[in-house]
Order: sequence, then C-alpha cells, then structure tokens
Amino acid sequence: MSIQKLDHVSILSASAEKTAAFYQEFLGFEPAEKRELPKLGMRICDLKARGDFIEIIEPLAKEGKEGGREGGLKHVAFRSDDIEADFAAFKQKGADMVHPEVQRQGRAAFFFVRSPSGELVEVIEYLPSDAPLDGMF
Repeated sequence: MSIQKLDHVSILSASAEKTAAFYQEFLGFEPAEKRELPKLGMRICDLKARGDFIEIIEPLAKEGKEGGREGGLKHVAFRSDDIEADFAAFKQKGADMVHPEVQRQGRAAFFFVRSPSGELVEVIEYLPSDAPLDGMF
C-alpha cells in the first residue's frame, strides 16, 4: 500500500462560514482558501492548522451534489504516493468501491470507498506541478 498519512477531513454544513468560524475561534484553524463550485452545487471553505486540513462543504441548493444531506462528517481522506497501485489493492481486497476507476480533477487523482459503517474514505494523490491537467471544471 502507498498510503502516507491522513490528508484531510471533510465536513458538510448548512453554513460553511459559521462552521469555519467555530474551528477558527475554538481550535486555532486559519482560512486557507474559499471555493465556489457551481457545477457541483457547493461552496467550500478550507482551513489549516499545525499541518492539519479541514474542508467544509456547504451545499448551495437541495438538488446539488450534496443537496438534501444534513451536516456532519462527509469523508476522511488519506494521502497516497501511488494512486493506481492503491486503487488496484483496494479493488483486489474487495473494498466497496464508489468509483469504477481513479478520478482526476486538476492536479488531484483520487477514488472513494465506503467503509463497513457507511462513511466515505477518499484516497488521494496530488500530481506534480508539471503533470498534465485533467479536470472536471
């Protein structure tokens, strides 16, 4: 396996700004980036502290990708240094694969599996800055 470390935690929230403020005020996180992804129907606030990363996702409409879901844990992501090998290993071991193949978005390559308790687990590799861009947006 090529899993290196925990990469980020993703939280759904009815108000990304309010949730971000909580993590900033009480846990010392700082804003990293704000993103609007209208094609996916979401607003994202990224926070960082002490090498940790939290992604807070706010659905923009009931019919968006995350629309209709309540707040709470969306997924836990683990960093890989060989996404193709990890994808093959998860598939070979019988993981509940969400994607039929590795997904690519900008400089990230990733896939999701569902754990036995139902939460999503993402495995992600960030491609070098000189790698060709594949993307959804």
